[in-house]
Amino acid sequence: MRAVARELEYIPSRQAANFARSRAGSIGLVVPTYSSFPPFSRPYFPILLDGVVMGAAERGYPVTIVPSRVGTDMADVFSLIRSRAVDGLVFAVTPSDYEPFLELLEAGMPFVLINNYHEGLSSVDSLPEPGMRKAFSHAWNLGHRRVGYITGDRSFRNAIDRLSSFETLAAEFGMDVVITEGDFSRTSGWRGAARLLERASPPSLVMASSDRAALGVLAYCAEKGVSVPRDLSVIGYDNFYSAQDVNPPLSTVDNPVSESGRLGASLLIDFLEGNGAWPRQVWLDTSFVVRATTAPAPSLRGGPE
Repeated sequence: MRAVARELEYIPSRQAANFARSRAGSIGLVVPTYSSFPPFSRPYFPILLDGVVMGAAERGYPVTIVPSRVGTDMADVFSLIRSRAVDGLVFAVTPSDYEPFLELLEAGMPFVLINNYHEGLSSVDSLPEPGMRKAFSHAWNLGHRRVGYITGDRSFRNAIDRLSSFETLAAEFGMDVVITEGDFSRTSGWRGAARLLERASPPSLVMASSDRAALGVLAYCAEKGVSVPRDLSVIGYDNFYSAQDVNPPLSTVDNPVSESGRLGASLLIDFLEGNGAWPRQVWLDTSFVVRATTAPAPSLRGGPE
């Protein structure tokens, strides 16, 4: 990739002059594409797109969606540098492999990471601890003392940070915990529920690293005759539209994805217009929404522990 950057003859010292001479007047939202499913079939992307479009529109910039084929080493992105199709980029979902982004800096392309961060790169992300703290307090007050957790894909920073917050808060609240691996998907939620609930001493509450995984937990419970929330309480993470539409509606950590997109677009445009320091990291707080998938622990109602 550095060879590609050198071939394009973009180096940091020429960045401002290059973009001053030729401005497209638009920004790009880079969305990973997979052969197995369309990206906008996942609720995260439409919500993020709403925020990016709103943030750009407030500043008079249109948004171009940039499909980036997973596994192509961002060749699509470098073609944009050559064509001058956009002035800067917002990245929607990126794993914790930062070498390609350091190469983008060398190539002279302004960009902002959303729901990811790294030293020396501009980003907008949400802190999992505030919302998860409220979730733990809610669970504790309902009498839950044994909690299961289904992780996200730990090649992503968000999964690592959410797991770290879960472990820290569980120790602080004195919870007995059982952790199983997942990857944010509904399927991993179903499989994680099977591993957690088929134990000799299952948890009375399961927290998942995403709403999609939590929906997998609910699907498992429906299939196996586990009543939610009478037999098991469930908490998700994200507060996407599906969380309130599912039956029963899902209690979940509220992740401000749309606001992250809006601020990410604004942050990028600030740089393009010469406003503010660069790089910048912006942090938002998560919160917690109580719905119908959480209830007092079965032991408090005389049910099985």
